Amino acid sequence: MIGGPQPLTREQRRKLVDQISARLHAHYGAELLALGVYGSVAREEDGPFSDIEMHCILRGNGVETNYEWSAGPWKAEVDVYSWDVIQEMAARVEGDWALTQRAYTQVMPVYDPQDLFARLGELVFSQPEQVYRTALHDLVVGEIYELIGKLRNCRVTGMHAPVTWFTTELAVRGALLVGLAERHLFHSASRMFTEVLELPGKPNGLPELCQLVIAGDLSDSEIIFPVCDAFWHGVEAWADKHGIQIAAHPTIPI
Repeated sequence: MIGGPQPLTREQRRKLVDQISARLHAHYGAELLALGVYGSVAREEDGPFSDIEMHCILRGNGVETNYEWSAGPWKAEVDVYSWDVIQEMAARVEGDWALTQRAYTQVMPVYDPQDLFARLGELVFSQPEQVYRTALHDLVVGEIYELIGKLRNCRVTGMHAPVTWFTTELAVRGALLVGLAERHLFHSASRMFTEVLELPGKPNGLPELCQLVIAGDLSDSEIIFPVCDAFWHGVEAWADKHGIQIAAHPTIPI
């Protein structure tokens, strides 16, 4: 039999969750505040080869560690945080917000007597508007702009090997931009491109870029470059509409 992940039923995976939870209870005792499962298991979308992802919340301050292991046919990950640390992580707003923060809004509690996971979910959407706008600006200027520059370098130099990677990354950043702007959390990375096509407020050119990546036909640079340029023009118009300044001349202290 080929090694690596082996198929499990949902019932088998739930039993593993119970076993891991019992071990965490035994290890942390009274320090344990809450246990919950996130990811595909929490959404009840886990497939035969899905892994187990869990939050473990402890008393105290500054606790931040991770246990990730393979038992052969299955894999599990337990993120162990004190309450102060996991609150900070749930409230964090960065460019990948639309992809990462569902881990704090859709948790299947295993042990949660103080209803902490509901409070974490509220924190994800609790930040001032300027915090989200700063993250949008960073996505446009710090990531999308740079990827367009890399793609244009490829076109000028004739280096076609990196084009597939840069194009896929550009589509990812475009989807993250719309997800953050619309306060939409994607269910998973595998569903991000199809989900963003259903969202309002997309920059012109993003649907065509996502469809190109979904189709997987990224071998012809002569097709890819115009699609990427059209998306960038759409981003410029989108940024202007949303009051996000792409070109600026800050005073730099020397």
